[in-house]
Amino acid sequence: LGKIRHRNIVRLLGFVSNRESNLLLYEYMPNGSLDDLLHRRRGSGCGGKGDGDMASEADWATRYKIAIGVAQGICYLHHDCDPVIVHRDLKPSNILLDADMEARVADFGVAKLIQAGDESMSVIAGSYGYIAPEYAYTLQVDEKSDIYSYGVLLMEMLSGRRSVDPEFGEGNSIVDWVRSKVVAAAAPAGGARSKESRAGEVLDPSAGAGCPQVREEMMLVLRVALLCTSRNPADRPSMRDVVSMLREAKPERKAASQRQRSPPAAPPPPHKCDAVDP
Repeated sequence: LGKIRHRNIVRLLGFVSNRESNLLLYEYMPNGSLDDLLHRRRGSGCGGKGDGDMASEADWATRYKIAIGVAQGICYLHHDCDPVIVHRDLKPSNILLDADMEARVADFGVAKLIQAGDESMSVIAGSYGYIAPEYAYTLQVDEKSDIYSYGVLLMEMLSGRRSVDPEFGEGNSIVDWVRSKVVAAAAPAGGARSKESRAGEVLDPSAGAGCPQVREEMMLVLRVALLCTSRNPADRPSMRDVVSMLREAKPERKAASQRQRSPPAAPPPPHKCDAVDP
């Protein structure tokens, strides 16, 4: 793990091991964690700063930037590391933020290096609310386990809610709650505006969901989150595909992509999981 070098993965500097404890030493991240950002510093407005006790940095532009960064970091672990590394404990408190609010994936305490044909685990590891449903009874771990956890993390960023909340109902997680809202929005009753309003109930107003452009971006990212949390692991996209879909979620990116298609342009180079640190 100490050899991993990527702009979106916190650098492991060393470790301490003795009779009393086992500790990992990481580089310092001055802006805390994504959990701090989402649940302790809430703001409002059209993608701007809030006017509460603390100026919120949790607007949609920041959340989107973090979502892309986390996806790029996990994409690197899944597609550019040999053997593949599965994080197994993706959650907001394990996403640290550097001085520029860039996401750094941290806490590889339960990470699993996957060799070919080696996907079973003897114990369940991870955090309640983020574990893929099939993992609890099959003990099979692969990249799709991280994809599910990432989808849950996206839902937290979109809604501003924790993965488990009494409001969701007994035994339900944020995935169940979001899907119930989406199913209700898909019901025949009501017009298109009513359906959009019901689906939009999952979006956090403090992120700027009241602004049409921001709302459009958030709804597109919500679709990615729903794909990532599919109950059937085979229906979940790869993290490389997730990175591509997130990049297409920005309206200006979509417009640029459409302009590039006419006249036909040369095919783009194969996608990599963004830059690797030197």
